[in-house]
Amino acid sequence: MRKCVVLCVAALAVLCFSIPSQVSAQNVFLGGGLTIPTGDYSDFGDGDGANTGWMVEAGFGIPLGEDGLYGFVDGLYGSNSHEHEGDKTNLLGGFVGLEYLIGEPGEVAPFIFGEVGFLQHKYVSDHDHGDESSTGVAFGGGAGLSFPFGESLSGWVLGRYIMGMTGDDEHDEGDTTFLGLMAGISIPVGGEG
Repeated sequence: MRKCVVLCVAALAVLCFSIPSQVSAQNVFLGGGLTIPTGDYSDFGDGDGANTGWMVEAGFGIPLGEDGLYGFVDGLYGSNSHEHEGDKTNLLGGFVGLEYLIGEPGEVAPFIFGEVGFLQHKYVSDHDHGDESSTGVAFGGGAGLSFPFGESLSGWVLGRYIMGMTGDDEHDEGDTTFLGLMAGISIPVGGEG
């Protein structure tokens, strides 16, 4: 699954160099931050739950017209330790989405976004619990602030909420939901922004 995400992001990065220059402001973005588990993911019901963890993300965005609408593809990877020492959950996701920038590129401007894709929830334990993995459809959204950072880079901060349909109703397992607080940079590639 991880190889698939890496290959998709790499293919889109290569694609951005072959898109005509009339399509401007393509960018690659990189970021990282905190994940704060919510719902069943924060409390499994047996005194255990996922703690605040970390997450990194990388992706590719391209404008869709002249009015601040962007399409993007991104991949996420992160980890949350648990209350029981030696237990953790690794999260891997791949998403496509739309972002709307409220303002002008190159200026401080808020944005909103929505995304859909997949999320893999992989539970790893040093105890006899065994390792478990489940993958499901995921969706989310959020808002942030973009700001100029140097001559061609831009920085961003965002808050997002993601719900991964990774639960198993037969075994009374909940879905994976979390709040992500992230910061990063966008790097223009090809075209003129």
